Amino acid sequence: MNFRVLLKFVCFQWLIVLILGSSVISAAEIRVLNWQGYGTDEAWALEMFKARTSIEVVHDYFNSEQEMLTKLRTNPGVYDVVLINSAYTGQAAEEGLIEAIETTGMANVGDLSPSMRNDPKLVTDGKTYGVAWVWGVTSFAVDTGDFQQTPDSIEALWDPKNAGRVGWRDDAVEAVQLAAVALGQDINNPSDMNAIRQKLRALKPQIR
Repeated sequence: MNFRVLLKFVCFQWLIVLILGSSVISAAEIRVLNWQGYGTDEAWALEMFKARTSIEVVHDYFNSEQEMLTKLRTNPGVYDVVLINSAYTGQAAEEGLIEAIETTGMANVGDLSPSMRNDPKLVTDGKTYGVAWVWGVTSFAVDTGDFQQTPDSIEALWDPKNAGRVGWRDDAVEAVQLAAVALGQDINNPSDMNAIRQKLRALKPQIR
C-alpha cells in the first residue's frame, strides 16, 4: 500500500512535566504519573537517574488525560511528577491538583525557546506550572492507490465520497484542533466551539 502525507502540523501536543511537591528534593523515592513506555520508565533512564541521585522512581500509569486528572483528584499528594498535555495544565492548576514550580534550579530551562518557556498555558500570573518536555505534530496519510489525484485539502475528510473510509485518532484535543483548522480558527485558541462541534458531528459518518 502506497501512502503519502496529506497534511502536517495539524496540531501541537505539548507534553509537560509538572512537579507537585517540593519534598521530592530530599526524598528517597519519587512517584511519577505518566503514560506507560513514555520515557521515564525506560530501564536505562531509571538506572542513570538512580546512579546520579540515589532516588528510586515509582511509576503509576494512565491511559487517557481524563484518567490522569481523575487520579490526581482522588489521590491528592501521592504523585511528585506528572506528564500532562499542556491543554490540561490550566484546568489542573485551577483545581489545585498541581503546584507552581521553581525553575531557577533547572539548568536546561534557559535552553528552551521563549515561546515554550513562557507559554501562557504553562505560566499564569507569573507562576510556572509546567516545563515543556517534548512537542510533536499529527500528520495525515492517504492511500494513493485509491485516489487518482492526491487530496490537497483537509476538507477531503468531509467529502461524501469518502464516507466510511476515514481513519481517526480517539483524542478529544486533536479532534477540536483539527476542526479548528478546517474552519480557519486558531488551533490553540478556538473562537467558535459551537461551529467546531457541528463540524465534528458532520465528520462522524465519515469515520470507519
